[in-house]
Amino acid sequence: MILRVKELFNTENSHFFTSAVKRCKMDDYGYEEREFLFTGTANIYETGEDGEPVIKYKDCEYTDRMTMRLPKDRERFSGRVVVEIVNSTANFDIDRVWAESYRYLMRQGDVFVGITSKPNVFAALKRFDGERYGALTWPNPSTEPVPENDVPPLVTGPKDQETGHIWDILTEIPALLKSDAEENPLKDWGVKYTYLTGWSQSCSYITQFVTSFERPQAHAYDGYLSTGGVRSLVTPLNRYESVRVVDSYQKRLNLAPAPVIELNTESEAGDEFGFCGYSARRADSDDPAFRYRYMDIAGGCHDAVDTCMDYNSFDDDVLKAMGGVGGGPPGNSFCRNDYHKYFAFHVALRNLYLWCEKGIAPKSYERMHQDGRGKIMKDAFGNSIGGLRTPMIDYPVCTYYNWSESTDPATGETSVNVLAGREENYSPEFLKELYRDLNHYTELVRADAERLVADGQILAEDMEDVIETAVARARAAGLNL
Repeated sequence: MILRVKELFNTENSHFFTSAVKRCKMDDYGYEEREFLFTGTANIYETGEDGEPVIKYKDCEYTDRMTMRLPKDRERFSGRVVVEIVNSTANFDIDRVWAESYRYLMRQGDVFVGITSKPNVFAALKRFDGERYGALTWPNPSTEPVPENDVPPLVTGPKDQETGHIWDILTEIPALLKSDAEENPLKDWGVKYTYLTGWSQSCSYITQFVTSFERPQAHAYDGYLSTGGVRSLVTPLNRYESVRVVDSYQKRLNLAPAPVIELNTESEAGDEFGFCGYSARRADSDDPAFRYRYMDIAGGCHDAVDTCMDYNSFDDDVLKAMGGVGGGPPGNSFCRNDYHKYFAFHVALRNLYLWCEKGIAPKSYERMHQDGRGKIMKDAFGNSIGGLRTPMIDYPVCTYYNWSESTDPATGETSVNVLAGREENYSPEFLKELYRDLNHYTELVRADAERLVADGQILAEDMEDVIETAVARARAAGLNL
């Protein structure tokens, strides 16, 4: 139960950690940021004999962080709230779905809510501003010894903290935001729909939450968008279950009473590099107990430049929070993958809204072609066949890879980076053979973009942005007028 909500205000000496106001041009959209600490009680669960969650400890108090981005003018509010399970893998809060979706969310008038999802990030937040974030805590009620397996990305935080508070937090947030309780920051806004989303590790939270806590007639959220899912991971019900052996069945979604859309890049769609996406994905379904769609993004990789490395990678706030450790990912042997995925996120959100609010089930999109071992099949240019597409991959100026070679600046040793991909540009001479000149390329791109809009792979309102992005990419690769 959420008992108290306290708003945190920016002052001369204290501000919102990794604010999005400037980097996302929120003023241009008429949006603002708010931040809260909320205190409540949560049950800690464990897996029962039948596989269902049972209460291990009742009413454990916690204090957590909630961020909010919303229209300054309440009249613009769409009635929707998109809740993100903020990613904790880097040991500080990263709202990756917001980074991919903010343009669409703010165009629609949606409210975004980010929930800090694991206590391993508390140290960074307190290091950044101990007075502002000092109250954050998810106390561990157990005296049992903690399993010695706290290695990335399953870092659970200090031994006196328990990860299992998250399940009741995720259940109670949408109920609070739809309520008329005085503690609700959106009390007078008339919230109609709530959606839960997450990226990478946070997808395993969604799988566990939907499978263990959702029920056909009483689901907490109206729909789910699970993105960039690393299916080799399973989020345990509590930190002591992090050493439990789970099979592949438990790593995939097996129940979906509220619609679920999975959206993956090339990194997560295959079984290469240990992501296990091919083994875990499901067939599209309209069954009332399993409403599910799968979409994957040809050309994209897990950590692209625009929404990972450039968005908030090791800015001043992050450097302070991490004690000055950082500076960005190791240098790659080739140009880093900068295939823009946000166009696909916009399509996925639009489809989810229509499905949940209008009962219009999305089409089934062609998936990337894969062999029997889950390896993605490539065309003559080395790019993926099938999947959600843009003109950047239909009329490519480079080959997109979902991995890269990284060099340790200290030792000079080279290793494979399976998170950050790379691009290999075609030569200007080859581009001229393919497309003649930039004017002709622009004509090809526009015709392709119009086709993709008609097919539902690009939103009509994104078409000019897509065209400009493709043409700019070709110009940078050396294709001249």
